[in-house]
Amino acid sequence: MTDNTEHGVRIHRAALQGSRRVQEESEPLFRGEIPGSAEDDVIEIPVSAIASKDSVEILHVDDDPDLGEATKTFLERVDEEFAVTTATSAVEGLDLLDKGAFDCVISDYEMPNTNGIEFLELVREQYPDLPFILFTGKGSEEVASDAIASGATDYMQKRMGTDQYDVLANRVKNAVDQYRAQQRFWDALTWYQQLVEQNLTGVFITQERELVYVNRRLAEMFGYCQSDLIDASPLTIVDDADTVDVLERLTEVENGDSERTKFEFTGTTSGGDKITIQARGGQIQYEGEPGCLCVIWDGD
Repeated sequence: MTDNTEHGVRIHRAALQGSRRVQEESEPLFRGEIPGSAEDDVIEIPVSAIASKDSVEILHVDDDPDLGEATKTFLERVDEEFAVTTATSAVEGLDLLDKGAFDCVISDYEMPNTNGIEFLELVREQYPDLPFILFTGKGSEEVASDAIASGATDYMQKRMGTDQYDVLANRVKNAVDQYRAQQRFWDALTWYQQLVEQNLTGVFITQERELVYVNRRLAEMFGYCQSDLIDASPLTIVDDADTVDVLERLTEVENGDSERTKFEFTGTTSGGDKITIQARGGQIQYEGEPGCLCVIWDGD
């Protein structure tokens, strides 16, 4: 690299590292564990925009502007969902990635100052899963091996004719479809984990008429510490008038007499206050034994 390009890349690398956030996770409290003191995180709904997004935003980096424009023209002609943005250097490409939401990167290998592998390594520092296709005229097993080892999604050698853009478009589409599916999965998983472990619903698991798991929200609803409820009877949080019905429903699910249950009961807080609770439960396997997992919320 030249001094100026190296300086630009170093600044960009430092900015990426400085922008990373350390996220503290609150682990669920199971029997025998002591609750932590992590503060509540903001609950975000899963990112539905990923699923509903029609366009495929592509960043194409090639030091030859004519080839860049040709690739843009042919790809957008092959698939009307493609929207291609071109860049002529790694530094410009990194800047564009910072400013826009791209679904895929296509990069040449032989570029001045920074080759395609070095560019890939920089992209992977901030975007570890973003599809990256090395599209190059320098075809060799060594380059292909280095690209895959550095985290490239795919490798394709340039050749004569426009048919190559049909192949490239197909590889981009496949890579983006897989990437979006993974993003939807992780978004949903993260939201579900936060839903259960943080703010919105109370969750408990019973086995043999004992609480073996409670989440923080449930403990807060009834004014207890999580550790106070582990190994206690689920009836600790149930008003006397409803204990028989609640216990029967939980036991039926634990024993497999019913796959799921839905009921309402009056809960009692540690301070003696009464609250109306809606509950949904189903059988699960916990530590190899059947149990009843129940999700509850304030029904008032």
